[in-house]
Parts: sequence; C-alpha cells; structure tokens
Amino acid sequence: MSTRPEQRAGGPAPHDATREGASPPPPVTPGSASSPGAVVRGRWRTFTGSFAQYRVLPAVAGRSYLPITFGARLPITMVPVGVLTLGEVSTGSSAIAGAAAAGAAIGEAVGAPTSGALADRLGQRRVLLVVAGLHVLALVSLLVAAASADPVALVVAAAGVGLTVPQIGPLSRVRWMAMSPRHVRTAFAFEGTADEVGFALGPAVVGITATLVGGSAPVVVAAVLVVGLVTAFALHPSADAVPVRSREERAREREERRAVATRRRREPLVFVPLVGMLAIGTFFGGSNTALTAAAADAGVPTAGGLLAAAMAVGSATTALAVVALPASLGPWRRWAGSAAVLVVGAALMLWAAPGIPLLVLTTVLAGFAVGPLLVTITDVAGRLAPEGGAGLALTLLTSGIVLGVATGSALAGQAAERVGPSAGFGVGVVAAVVLLLLVLVAAATRRPLPPPTA
Repeated sequence: MSTRPEQRAGGPAPHDATREGASPPPPVTPGSASSPGAVVRGRWRTFTGSFAQYRVLPAVAGRSYLPITFGARLPITMVPVGVLTLGEVSTGSSAIAGAAAAGAAIGEAVGAPTSGALADRLGQRRVLLVVAGLHVLALVSLLVAAASADPVALVVAAAGVGLTVPQIGPLSRVRWMAMSPRHVRTAFAFEGTADEVGFALGPAVVGITATLVGGSAPVVVAAVLVVGLVTAFALHPSADAVPVRSREERAREREERRAVATRRRREPLVFVPLVGMLAIGTFFGGSNTALTAAAADAGVPTAGGLLAAAMAVGSATTALAVVALPASLGPWRRWAGSAAVLVVGAALMLWAAPGIPLLVLTTVLAGFAVGPLLVTITDVAGRLAPEGGAGLALTLLTSGIVLGVATGSALAGQAAERVGPSAGFGVGVVAAVVLLLLVLVAAATRRPLPPPTA
C-alpha cells in the first residue's frame, strides 16, 4: 500500500474534501469578489464614494453658499501678511511692522468672541453688516496711518483692523449646525478645507498685489472683497436658520449665569477645545517661525513661505478627506490619532532641520495631521457649546489659535536666536505632545459627547 509524501515524511495528510462528499471550493479568479484585486477596488470605491457626501451641502444651504462662504474669508486671511507688508513698506522697520501685526492679532483675539456673542444675541446678519462696515473703516484708517508713517498710529490702526475682522469661518459653522445637524461632519470638513486654502491663497494675493502695484494695494483689495463678499455672506438666507434668543431668553440666561458657571466648573471638558486650539496655534506659530529661520540659515530666506504653504496643502487635503473616515471613529479617537501623527511629524521636522528637501517632506506629513485636528476640535467645540451659544464658543477658538500663534512665534524666535535655527522646531514638538495628552485625559472621562446644536 502506497503512502503520500507527507505521510512518509511524518507530516499530516492533507485534508481532501472530495473524499467526504463535499464540493471543492471554487477557484479564485482575478475578477471574483473575493480576489485581492476586487477587495482593493471595492475599498477604493468606498473611499472615493464618501466624497459624494459633499453633494448634499449645496442642497442644504443653496448653490451660491459654498463659493460665498469661501470667498468671504479670503480678505480675512490677507490681514496678517497685509499688515506686515504695509508696515514694512511705509516705515522701513521690521520691528514696527511686527508690532503692527501683533496689534492686529491682539485685536482679533478680543474682537472674535465679542462678535460671536453679539451674533448669538442679535443675529448674524445685523452683526456682520455692522462689523463689515467697521472693518472697511479700519482698513482705511490703516492706509492713512501708513501714509503718515507714524508708528503709534500704525499699531493702533492695525489693532482696529484685527478687532473688526468678520468671523466668517466660525459663523458659517454655526449656520451648518442649525441647518442640518446630521451633516455637520461633512460641512465642517469643507469649512476646514476652505480655511486652509484661504490661508494659503491670502498671503499669495498679498504678495502678488504688493509686488505688482504697491504695499498699500493688498489692503485696498481686502476692503473691496469685504464690501462685496462679506456683505453677500451676511445677506445670504442661511443666516435666518440660526435661532436668535429673545429678551426673555436672555433675561433667563442672566438668572441662570451662576448655575452655568457651577456646571462649567463641574464639566471641565468645555475648555478642552479652547486649550486644544491654543496648542495647535502654538504649533503653527512655532513651526512657521522655525521654518523661516531654517530657510534663512540655508541661504534661501524666501523658502520659508513656501514651506508653510506645503503644510497648508497637506492640511487642506486631509481636512477634505475627513468624510471618508468611518462614523464609528468618534471625535476623541480622530483627535488622538491625528495628534499622534502630529507628534511624529513635528519630531521629524526637528530631526530634518535645517535641510530644506527633508523639511518639505516632514512639513507635509505634519500638515496631514493638522487638517483632521482642526475639523475635529471644531466639532468637539460645537458639541460642547451651550444651546444658543455656538457663535461665542466657535469664535473663542479663533482667539485661542491667534494667541497660540503669537505665543509659538515668540518662543520659537527666542529659541532660534539663542540656540540655533533648528531649536525653534522644539516648540512645535511640545505643542503636539500637549495636544495628544489633552485628548487622552479628556477621553479618559468616558463622557459621551452630545450632538452639535446651534
């Protein structure tokens, strides 16, 4: 009696399904549903199909809303670089230009939550129209101050410009929360992408117009865009979707203020998004300052802006792709995963400096983490905002990121000056670690996040 090779070698005989009356499994062909190629194609179709969710946004808000809300934030993104450019051209002093930019940042940190709170109380349309008018007047006063070359007048005028910046991004998110809560994640992903593209285009518009026309041209362009696009955003019918609290409701709110304060002390999670945005602003400020210093040290000072743009490209790409993440991946998990990637990216930036080619790659990697972080932190803030207070909650995030940028820039500048150009990247690493630790502590509370409400 013959034996099989496996039996002669002492190994087990292979299982023969045909001897037990079972049919052999069908062969796997390249086109079958179970083949590896078909699985990959199926997953790719699922991934690309998730972007079809963006089709619902024009149906919810109207076809004109997306281009209006995107365009209306362009003049806002021109302010920081525009103030710097005008200050440098008019006074010839980088120190005065920097002071003017700092004045604009401080003004926005104060004005953003103020306009958000007023929008909650009085309605977005009324507040935006007034703020847009004041912003145009502030831009005109900035031009007058620049013409006089008076440093004090320039800084004061710049602070007025920052104070009156229309908060398009936060107020647009409030509208989405009111119009369609179930599409908030998709809407916030679009908003995050619009922010990142705007922050990349704004400085580019400033640079082009200042080079072709003159240092005051970007401010004039910003004023024209505010008149046209911010006004269109204010008058858009979507503003009516956000409920406005009546006098009786505001009186009841004043009576409940003490109870609200007590509840906030008991629920520290409401401060998590603000601290998170402060940390991500610190990462932005520290990284941008360090990138500029590293580029200057490498003999290509103009490359600093291009490196920052590389981060914006990575951020915009992943912000748009947030809709492809499974719904089961909640905000805390998205935040933790993105923060972990940011820690790696920030550490690699520190390792790669001052080599420009490697910095480009590591900066893009860090940018991949920034997009989902911005979308998710805003999502968490919207969920934790009290009813009727979403405008204040989301505009406070603007204050957080502005103050964070100022803090990170100052710290990285000192580190680069005292230790070396590469040392500034350490500020970004610390900020990324803070973001990760913050979400781990918040997630450890195991408190479920409520759905977002306007």
